[in-house]
Amino acid sequence: MSSYCDINTLIKDEKTHPFLTKRIENWKVGCSVGTNARSASGCLTDEELACYSSYKLGSTREKLDESLADIYQPQNSISATFDSNYQTTMLTGIVWAALGTTVLYYAFTKI
Repeated sequence: MSSYCDINTLIKDEKTHPFLTKRIENWKVGCSVGTNARSASGCLTDEELACYSSYKLGSTREKLDESLADIYQPQNSISATFDSNYQTTMLTGIVWAALGTTVLYYAFTKI
């Protein structure tokens, strides 16, 4: 990931950053000024907010990079892979049908 801070280490560190996931949810809906940042109903500290923002920007950037790769390199995209598999399946079906009808034709004309 392209963020400078790993949010998972902060989430696992309950001693230094207690109730981090709950405080992130509080921050998303809005915090009141003056609440205790270390309590379950509090807001994020500046350090935690910077780490969370970096994490969200990094994950959003990764999604954007994947989308741009699909646009600029369509031969390597997921949809191109699915399309190639679909075309291969259809072509294989046509070949099997042609082979089957040829075998049946020769079986009935030679008998």
